[in-house]
Amino acid sequence: MPLTKDKEKAVNYETLFTITGDRARAYRLLMALPDPEVNLDSAIPALSETVGKDGKEIAEIRKAIYDAFSSERIETKAIFPESPLFPKEEGEFFPVIYASGDLSLLSSRRVTVLGMPKPSMQGKSDALSVLSYFAEHDVTALVSLDDGIPMLSAEVMLRGNGRLIAVLSGPISKCTSEDEARLRGKIYASGLLLSIFPPSQRIERWLVMVRNSFMASISESVFLAEEKDGGPSWSVFDKVLAGGGRAMLSASMLDVPSYTWARRHIESGALTYSGDKDLKRIIPKAADRAQVPDLFS
Repeated sequence: MPLTKDKEKAVNYETLFTITGDRARAYRLLMALPDPEVNLDSAIPALSETVGKDGKEIAEIRKAIYDAFSSERIETKAIFPESPLFPKEEGEFFPVIYASGDLSLLSSRRVTVLGMPKPSMQGKSDALSVLSYFAEHDVTALVSLDDGIPMLSAEVMLRGNGRLIAVLSGPISKCTSEDEARLRGKIYASGLLLSIFPPSQRIERWLVMVRNSFMASISESVFLAEEKDGGPSWSVFDKVLAGGGRAMLSASMLDVPSYTWARRHIESGALTYSGDKDLKRIIPKAADRAQVPDLFS
């Protein structure tokens, strides 16, 4: 079965990214093609000269990526910057996003929820209070599916029929366990799965760092339930705060002597959460909803 136009365009982009290693350059080359949504084979001689790669090697790379897309069984949409659905990015540029599920959530009010792998009872309590408020007020929680607060957030929003976007650290179609596959299936049914990794990408641990950069780039607001000094949540929190976004952390963190980073971030402009009224300071205003196309048109 031939690929849809958005997938053909994605195959072309991933081919160009593979041979250049530069997202922005790959996207410029993609948009310079006579038709980005058509097989780039006819442009290989010119590309070979431009990027200094053997034409046969480029063709082989594209075929391998094409085959991976062709064998994908989960229904996804490739979204590019020219689409009205493409979320605003701040900082690092990610030219293609793979999405599966309810695309209308991309134009919803959303807050990224962060937290440590092994939270305290207080950290869990703060997260549950915030998530309950989000579910009641139609605010989308954007989370990873990492252990701890992120996984708790996903489960709570699913049980409470809340709005949920899960950002993955690998391709949408690749799971490492049956439990993970079942969870993704539940999110697909009522929420949205996002990834910047194509089906041709192998699952590797370092992809988490790239995933975190992507999360930060599309996060206008972020809530941190709990994190130790130097923990992984701070990388996303810091990028959002530095980019002018709204960053809030639980006030309970300030009561823990070893959490010195929390106090330091308050001094740098981060907001504190003590109760529901505080959340209004980070929840984005309602945006004009983009017209959502059929997922497979």
